[in-house]
Amino acid sequence: MLADRVRAMHRVCFDREPSEADLAALGSRERWLVYRQLVRERLVRVVGAALRRTQVALGEARFGATLDDWLASGGPTTRYFRDVPTELVEFARTEWRERAAWIADLADYEGAVWDVRYAPRDPRQVGEFAFDRVAVLSPALRVLRLSHAVHEVPTPATGYPPKPTIVCIYRDRNHKPVPWSLNPLAATLVEAWARGEKTVTETVHEATAAHGAEIGPVFVEKLSGMIADFLERGILLGAADPAQ
Repeated sequence: MLADRVRAMHRVCFDREPSEADLAALGSRERWLVYRQLVRERLVRVVGAALRRTQVALGEARFGATLDDWLASGGPTTRYFRDVPTELVEFARTEWRERAAWIADLADYEGAVWDVRYAPRDPRQVGEFAFDRVAVLSPALRVLRLSHAVHEVPTPATGYPPKPTIVCIYRDRNHKPVPWSLNPLAATLVEAWARGEKTVTETVHEATAAHGAEIGPVFVEKLSGMIADFLERGILLGAADPAQ
């Protein structure tokens, strides 16, 4: 049956060692061993390109062992290579955090940078920004709340000390991922805008209430500057009607 053949192909590519029974069932043993090698090498290249600093922090042996564990557990579920690094991070985060919390933060950060680099464009029609409409953010954007400032490079030889950090990663006009530190209130606003459920005015009132901030002339001036900056950087694309 086709389903049995597909399962055998999956096991040959991802099991720690392909079984002779699966190779015999598929036929052309040597061809399938070459195919296994090509598939695994491609995944290793993609993951290595996305998580370079994480790989160095863990050491090639430990990183490779985790990759083998992931493949043996079933490997990627996505059909898109751009999503492979994120799936590995999801699989390995707990193990890496137990090894060193900053390494897990670094993996999350590098995975987010990779996502932003290859995120598709937003297909929606976006109008001008307005406070009575819903903010539309670039899809090439991630906000991470981390325990270590892993966006600061180069990586210290001793690792990063604890330092609560909120970093926004966005794709600039040159299609390059850029990290930008946010204060807690700004991060709350961006996260609310990303959900796209309420108007800008509603999110501003909720965010200021949550952070005990007063909406006065100083706050309005800073908010206006932040919005202008977001529009200039391409973080904020404009606005849409609440029903969209």
